[in-house]
Amino acid sequence: MDNHKSEREYVYPFTTDTYLFVGKKAAAVYFGEERVAVKNWRGVFKLLLQTCNKENHDQLLYLRNKVAGKVRVFLSDKPDGMVRPYKVDEGLYADSGHYGTATLLHILRDLILKYTGFDYQNIKIALR
Repeated sequence: MDNHKSEREYVYPFTTDTYLFVGKKAAAVYFGEERVAVKNWRGVFKLLLQTCNKENHDQLLYLRNKVAGKVRVFLSDKPDGMVRPYKVDEGLYADSGHYGTATLLHILRDLILKYTGFDYQNIKIALR
């Protein structure tokens, strides 16, 4: 596994099993060598959706109202029914809800980003 330790941080690929991240705090997202600080997992969620939206906007729009769990839609054209809606773009909202780390990352990576064609293979997450 490609992990390296910087001062008080451990860095893991975003492709790592989501359960490794449970109970840990996100400090930053690495896009190659570029480090972008985040405050929490919701910050990771928002940053990666923003980045994906810049690169794969049309694919995200296509997925609106199609990415859903048992109770609610995770990606929609409106915030209605979302627990904690995040406005990604005009007419594009994502629910960052009150989910645990593993669930939030599963929604982001496996239900949204994967189907947009967004390349997250070189993205890493720094944990503190």
